[in-house]
Amino acid sequence: MQPTKTDIASRDDLDILLRHFYGDVLTDPIIGFYFTDVIPFSLESHLPRVIDFWAQLLFKEIRYKGQLFERHQYIHQQAGLSEHHFARWLHLLTSNIDRHFEGPNCATMKARAKRIAHSMATALAQNAPSNTEITGLQFYTPPA
Repeated sequence: MQPTKTDIASRDDLDILLRHFYGDVLTDPIIGFYFTDVIPFSLESHLPRVIDFWAQLLFKEIRYKGQLFERHQYIHQQAGLSEHHFARWLHLLTSNIDRHFEGPNCATMKARAKRIAHSMATALAQNAPSNTEITGLQFYTPPA
């Protein structure tokens, strides 16, 4: 029998979720190369920042001091990000949420992630043209 899933209720829950998520991201054939080949990436230095970001959105903690758009704009300029890459990011995140947790904060996180993916892809396409012809290895079409 499957253990009962709980809601995302703490920074520790976010840590667990995001470690699983980045485990999938780093080996993903569609978006993994951004983290392994395009930018210098350390999970241990990245994770606290991402936990701060989601804790602010879910728990109203005020710790996140990042530059979300600017960081993605830099990546986009190195190796163009497209809506397909954000769709893959969203799929991996929501799959991990569903696999490990359930509850109102999960629904909130998935809804916020969907809006973030859409707005980031749109903003990069409109406001930050890529300086490269590299657009990733594959396109991703989310399941129907």
